[in-house]
Amino acid sequence: MAGNNNIQTDIAKKGSYQKNNKQKEDTMKLRTTDNIDLHYSTFGERKDTPVVLIHGLGADRYMWEPQMISLPGEGLFLIVPDMRGHGNTSKVNTFSIKDCARDISQLLYHLDCPRAVITGVSMGGVIAQQFACDFPDQTEKLVVADSFSEVASFSEKTGGWMQWLTIRLAPGMLIKSMKKVYQGPEKKDTLRYFRESLAKQDKKQILKARAALNRFQITDRLEAIEAPTLVLVGDGFGTFAIRMAQKTARAIAGADFHVLQGGLDPSNMVVQETFDREMLKFIKQG
Repeated sequence: MAGNNNIQTDIAKKGSYQKNNKQKEDTMKLRTTDNIDLHYSTFGERKDTPVVLIHGLGADRYMWEPQMISLPGEGLFLIVPDMRGHGNTSKVNTFSIKDCARDISQLLYHLDCPRAVITGVSMGGVIAQQFACDFPDQTEKLVVADSFSEVASFSEKTGGWMQWLTIRLAPGMLIKSMKKVYQGPEKKDTLRYFRESLAKQDKKQILKARAALNRFQITDRLEAIEAPTLVLVGDGFGTFAIRMAQKTARAIAGADFHVLQGGLDPSNMVVQETFDREMLKFIKQG
C-alpha cells in the first residue's frame, strides 16, 4: 500500500507532558484500500512488542501522549493512529466502526506486524472489540478501557443521543460539562487537551461518529474472542459506566476486569500511572 511521508518530531513539542522526557516520533501516512489517508505515529523499537493505541471520540492520537512518553522504554512498540474523521486522517461521508477496524488491520499489514496488542479507550475500545472480532488472527491481546459493547437500554440510548444532540445544537454546553467533570489540578491537562482537540475537530465528523457509536452492538459476538482480554473502567462516572464495562467483560471468556480508582474516561490520561501499571502487567504476563 502506498503513501508514506516520514517526518521526525519530538513529542514534547506537541503537548504539555514531561517536556524534558522526549521520545522520538515517526509520523507517517497510509493510503487505505478505500482511499482514506490514515495518519499515524510510531514510538519505540520495531523489535519490541507491538501495541496499537486507539483514541476516543472527538480526540486524536495525542490523547495517548502520556503513554507515548512512558511506554516505549518498557519494551513496547507503539502504533498510534488518527482514526477516520479525526485528527489529520481523511474525513468520511459515512462513519463505520467496521471501517475503522479494517484501517487498523491494513496498518498492521503495512507495518509488517502479524499480530499486536489492541488497546482502545472509549470509542477506541469499541473499535478494539470490533477489530478482535473481525481480525482474530491479528489480535495478540485485547485491552478495552472506559468503553461498552452495546447501546441497548433506555438509559444507554438516551445518554448517547443526548450527547449527539448537545454536540449538534450546543457544543458550548459540552465544554462546560467537561469543566465540571475534569476538576482539580490532576485533571487540568486532560481538560486542556479536550478543549483544544474539540476546537480543531470537524463537528459533522464527530456527529457521524457519535451516531455510529449509538447504534453499536457487538456483545453477541464477543464470546468468540480467544485473545487474552483486559477490561478497565474508571470509577469516576459511577455504577453506570462500571455496569457497561462489566457487561463487556462477562461476554468475553476469561477476561480480566479491573476498576481504576479515581479514573474516568479517558483513564489513560486521568490516572496515567494506574492505567499504565495495569496495562503493562497484563501485556507482560504469560
